[in-house]
Amino acid sequence: MKKKLLLIVVMLVLSVTAISFAGSLQNILQRSEVENIELNNKEGKKVEQRDQNKDKVEENSVKDKSQGNDSAVVKQEQNKASEIKKKESKNSTKSVNKNEESRNKTEKSNVSNDNKSTTLKPNVYIIDTVNNKVIYKGYVDINSKTAGDVTLKVLIDNKISYRAKGTGGSIYFSSIAGLKERDYGANSGWCYFVNGVKPSVGAGSYTLKDGDVLEWKFLEDGLK
Repeated sequence: MKKKLLLIVVMLVLSVTAISFAGSLQNILQRSEVENIELNNKEGKKVEQRDQNKDKVEENSVKDKSQGNDSAVVKQEQNKASEIKKKESKNSTKSVNKNEESRNKTEKSNVSNDNKSTTLKPNVYIIDTVNNKVIYKGYVDINSKTAGDVTLKVLIDNKISYRAKGTGGSIYFSSIAGLKERDYGANSGWCYFVNGVKPSVGAGSYTLKDGDVLEWKFLEDGLK
């Protein structure tokens, strides 16, 4: 009887021990599985993070390349615009220089003509002999021009009033500076002289040359 009880007790102890061991083993296995799952999750997260980082790096690389290309295009456009501005500036400078050269030439020409008219001896006179008054005295380029053409130029350029009959070779001046023919008698009027001599032809038909002196005189008796 005692042996049976002892055997039962031993069996119970062994059973309890086995059950306890089995429970511990199960806990260990469950813990191991949980750790494996957590480890796998961590590894998955690491891989996912690596992939994301790789994607970001690639995306940044693409952006950098795109920005680099855009920057290159912008620089090319800026260089083109700069070249166009330089060309326009050069053309503008050339145009200004040409205008200045043209203006300088014109000014020199005008100065030259002014110097001629002031430094050269007068070769054209318009004189009112009745009132002893010089209406005009100056130098004019008269070479190969008719006395009529030179007279018209002087009157127009100096804004001296006049009246003329006929044109070209038949031109006749009936009034200059308000003095009209017959104002001081039936024979009074304007007559022209070249080198002090009264020509026998009209002013429109007489051709002057360098060195000549043309004089217009209002005379009381133009027939003398």
